[in-house]
Amino acid sequence: MKPLPIIIGLILVAIIVYILRTRSKIPEMQRDRDTTRPSTAALPAQIKNNDKLAIVKNVSYADLKSVVTGFCNTYNKKNDQAQPRLTKLSEQEFAITFPFDIDFEIYCYFINYLKYPMGLAWTPDVTAWTTTKSSDTWITEKSANKKVMLFIPSDDTEHDNVYMTTSDNIEYKLGFAVGEEKQLLDTPKKRYAPPAFDITFLL
Repeated sequence: MKPLPIIIGLILVAIIVYILRTRSKIPEMQRDRDTTRPSTAALPAQIKNNDKLAIVKNVSYADLKSVVTGFCNTYNKKNDQAQPRLTKLSEQEFAITFPFDIDFEIYCYFINYLKYPMGLAWTPDVTAWTTTKSSDTWITEKSANKKVMLFIPSDDTEHDNVYMTTSDNIEYKLGFAVGEEKQLLDTPKKRYAPPAFDITFLL
């Protein structure tokens, strides 16, 4: 029979090994990223590949977290339509991704909400990107299956739209009001520019 101190030592070693193995199984992005959603909402079972990325500048983390949470609380009442992940790039610059994807129409509403949130007066710089599909709301033959940049220009006064520039600089004003859903513009307000980094950096 082994002496009691040796048995206690073996038990302690086993406990330490178990703790270390458990910690190593936690994905790095879950430790370092912030997935914003109502506490009662369950995450989808599987991550969906997509390239939706929004960069928000000139804001504080607290304000942005509040805005994103407000959007999620509104659009996730019946089902989980928005599961954004917030990543800090610097003190006033943040990236928002969608590991479980998001419908293009809801994504456009999200970009607009970042610019014009309810109950908060701020002036963020918001630019977003994705690749369109022909089945997406507002997408035409000229804009289908292309990389696009979404934004709201500084001279916007309507507050119910987003602008979309394709990778070959075809631009649409995507209005949320009936009859103004997709207006092809003669001259882009902003030429297409890709994100400053690959989105896989955040995944």
